Parts: sequence; structure tokens; C-alpha cells
Amino acid sequence: MLRKQENMELSKAKQGIYSQLSRRKMRDRHGLFIAEGRKSIEDTIGSFEVEAIVTTNPESIPEEWGCRNVSFVVSQGQMGKISSLSTPSDILAVYRIPDGYYDNVPEPAPDKLYLLLDGVQDPGNLGTIIRTAHWFGIDRIYASKDTVDIFNPKTVQSTMGSLGRVEVVYCDLCRLLNDNPEIPVYGTLLNGDNIYEASLSASGFIIMGNEGKGISAPIRNMVTSPLLIPPYDSGNHSESLNVAVATAVVLSQFRGCLNGGLKWGGIGRDGAGWG
Repeated sequence: MLRKQENMELSKAKQGIYSQLSRRKMRDRHGLFIAEGRKSIEDTIGSFEVEAIVTTNPESIPEEWGCRNVSFVVSQGQMGKISSLSTPSDILAVYRIPDGYYDNVPEPAPDKLYLLLDGVQDPGNLGTIIRTAHWFGIDRIYASKDTVDIFNPKTVQSTMGSLGRVEVVYCDLCRLLNDNPEIPVYGTLLNGDNIYEASLSASGFIIMGNEGKGISAPIRNMVTSPLLIPPYDSGNHSESLNVAVATAVVLSQFRGCLNGGLKWGGIGRDGAGWG
């Protein structure tokens, strides 16, 4: 149900703060990040504390969001200054980053499968990886401290609503691996075993590396089960796979080979299961 409300104007001070949240430094300073578009808001509003709903059309705010006291109306020009999109949506949410988000490092369970990201730099890649992890039932990702920030606007948009459903933990990956020697460590390497022929475990760490450099040397030395995604035609193929695409291939193989294959819960809105 949509509701009518009085037009609450956004102060210049708040507008100034929100317009700077595309920068990591300002997100850290104010403890805030932005999700743009109705779909992104609907999929994240139950996972983060709302600081503000900013819109050019107050009639578009559903009553069930429960944001009456933190909703503000702005002009198209003001929205353009706050938004990081080339074509701004008519609505965005400003969320509070949970206290201690970057300090909490939960222990991994020995019977679960986790993704480890070693220096992934592109916000879109991170967002797509989070979305892919959610699809394949991975509920936690451990990321090196030099991996791009999860609350980068492009990352938030690329998750397509999976942001609040997959926990992303920033930590020292070497320490994590050293502290959990009983957990198998998989990594995609050029000298790895063919992933379609390798023996895969139902639990473990799957490491995906930087877009240009791959897995860093210290982490590479800790891989116990190197894997290779072979090209279809060994003599005629591209130089490499995008890290987000490679992640999807790896997770599909892990999930498809174990427990009798994937247990599909449904397909995507477009009928194909992807988009």
C-alpha cells in the first residue's frame, strides 16, 4: 500500500553528507551507505537500520516500510547530486553501517563452504560475486582488507538485493587460514587440477583472486587443492575469465557434484534463472 505524507524537506547539511557517500572515506566517517531504486530498497530494508528515505515522489513510498518519520522529498536536481547513478532513480535509502562491521570476524564452521576473496577490486565484480554466492547457498564471504568495500554504491547495485543475505567479513586471510588448518583450501590456479575431474569437498574455503594478478603469493602457498577451469578449446580461447564469471563456474561445479547435484528452489523472474 502506498501512502500520502507531508513533504519533509531534506536539509542542506544532510544533502551534503549523502552526496559524499560514494566515497569510502565519507562512508566510514558517517557510518552510512546508500541503496538506490525500489527493488534494492525492498530487498535490504529489513537488514539494515534506515537513516533516511529520499525520494522525488512521496507517493512511491510503501506504508509497510515503516519509514514515515525519516522520509524526505527532494527535487530531481537534488536527487542527481546525491545519486551515484548516471540516470538517478526516483527513490533511495540511506542506511547505517552496523557498528563494528569491519571488526567482527566470526569463526568458520568446519562443515560449511565459504568464499574467500583475495584483493578483488572492481565494485561490480564484488556485487555479482555476492549475488552468485547467494544463488548457490553461500551465506558468508571472507574478504581480504584490500578487497573493494561492500558498501560501494556500484557494489550495492550489483548485488541485486543479495546484500543483506550474504555476510561479508573483512579480515586477514593468512591468519584465517592458519587458524583453521583442518579446513581444505581450494584456489583457482594455472597449475591446478581440472575442476571437472577433481574430487571436491562439501566444505572448505574457495579462494578467488584479484582481477589482474590472481591469488597473491602468500595465500597461493596455502592452497591445498589447486583447481583449473579449462577452456573448451585449448588452442582458441580468451586469455582468462572474469573473476565473477569464474566464481559462478566454480560454485556451480561444487554444488552440482555434491549430494546428488543442486537442489533448485526456483528460477529467476526472467524464467531462465539468470539476468
